[in-house]
Amino acid sequence: MAKPPSTEDALAAIHAIRQTPEKHDLKRDLAPFLRHKSNHVVAAAAATVERLEASALAPDLVEAFERLMHNPAKLDSGCKALIAITQALVQMDDSAAKVYFAGIRHVQMEGSFGPPSDAAAPLRGLCARGLARMGHPDALLECVTLLADREVPARAGAIRAIADAGRQEGVLLLRLKALVGDKEMEVTGECLGALLSLDPAASVEFVAKFLDSGADGIGELAALALGESRLAAAFDVLSQAWERGGTQEQRRTLLVAIAMLRSDPALQFLIERLSAESGPVAADALAGLAFYARDEAVLARVEAIIRQRGDGALEAVFAREFARP
Repeated sequence: MAKPPSTEDALAAIHAIRQTPEKHDLKRDLAPFLRHKSNHVVAAAAATVERLEASALAPDLVEAFERLMHNPAKLDSGCKALIAITQALVQMDDSAAKVYFAGIRHVQMEGSFGPPSDAAAPLRGLCARGLARMGHPDALLECVTLLADREVPARAGAIRAIADAGRQEGVLLLRLKALVGDKEMEVTGECLGALLSLDPAASVEFVAKFLDSGADGIGELAALALGESRLAAAFDVLSQAWERGGTQEQRRTLLVAIAMLRSDPALQFLIERLSAESGPVAADALAGLAFYARDEAVLARVEAIIRQRGDGALEAVFAREFARP
């Protein structure tokens, strides 16, 4: 029996497969690495399966997951391989319910510089998404439990899973979670973004109510969620929020969010701010216009305004934000 390759040699071989997949039989050449003793090798092999969309290896991924779960703390420190395997299965929309139900309940406390940390928190979130994407009837039930998980990656994963499920009752869960809030504002931000994805028409007005939130950072997260949605209706609520005023940081974020919409009204709004507003506001508008830097027509309009204004500070912002590689 041939000696298994060292970790270094195995990682090099996986890299070679990743670079030239057309030269390999993926099922034959990648599967052995999913059985390697090193969790780093297994994780790299699983990530390569995901990247190459090698769905024929799904059974091998499941087998590797089950092997590691016999003693995960010993066989997979940091939960690296279990996470990579699950990520691959989820991205390939594989209906590996056995994996997802095992992973969604897995807790793996490990030593750190401070108190022990739970390495399996991202795994729980991924498994929720796996159940949601396969349309499992218990997906939302599992997500409800995970919304109260002690770890941020698990709660955020549950929110993404609810959006993935695409079920109307998920809107109620997300609205309740947004209204109750979370001790970590990034989780609330995930919630607002998920609502705009799951129920766009009805969610713009709901998310807009958070723009004036007194909680630190929530208004900015709401603005960015609206911008990322690229919904036409989001322009009105974002531009109205900008007109209402606020701190310089809040108004800067609103201009960024407006730029993210990449719509004609958004572009015109930013152009007008660049043309007419004072230095700091014009500079923020110019930074937002960098989203359109590859559009030659927009670039020409911006350059003309910069020349007309003759403002050295704006010229410096333009040189920085519109620099091309």
